[in-house]
Amino acid sequence: MNFNKKSYDLENLPNWLTFLRDDVKLTSLGMGFARLPKGQGYTFIHKHENQEEIYIVLDGKGIIYLDGELIDLNPGDVVRVNPEVYRALKADDESELVCLIVGGLPVEGFPRSTKSSTLIDDGIPDWDHLPPWCEGNEKIIELNKKIRAQRESKK
Repeated sequence: MNFNKKSYDLENLPNWLTFLRDDVKLTSLGMGFARLPKGQGYTFIHKHENQEEIYIVLDGKGIIYLDGELIDLNPGDVVRVNPEVYRALKADDESELVCLIVGGLPVEGFPRSTKSSTLIDDGIPDWDHLPPWCEGNEKIIELNKKIRAQRESKK
């Protein structure tokens, strides 16, 4: 077979991240849906080694953190981000945020790991700096410690 197909119920995507890698057998493209509940956002910022990303807002409103700048997001917005830019998403306090995230990856050696539930292969989390909506939140700091430990144990 020279293609793969999977249908998603866009009205009822699970919260947080849905990677398409395994469902459609991606080998050189990172792709996933982000569905963030009202007022919720990523708990850490990250950048990539090589992957530029495109964030396509399908529904709702929110903001994207890009190297310290907060950019408003609305349906139909498309944002391209260089690999070295630290980024994070957050839904508006009054609206969930649904995005399609697409990133080009080198074919050689992809995927490096299929175990991560938080970042695609070349993602580099910055555990020491939180998105502004999480700063000072001890629960988030503890959550990130657990995510970091899980991620590092799977390498």
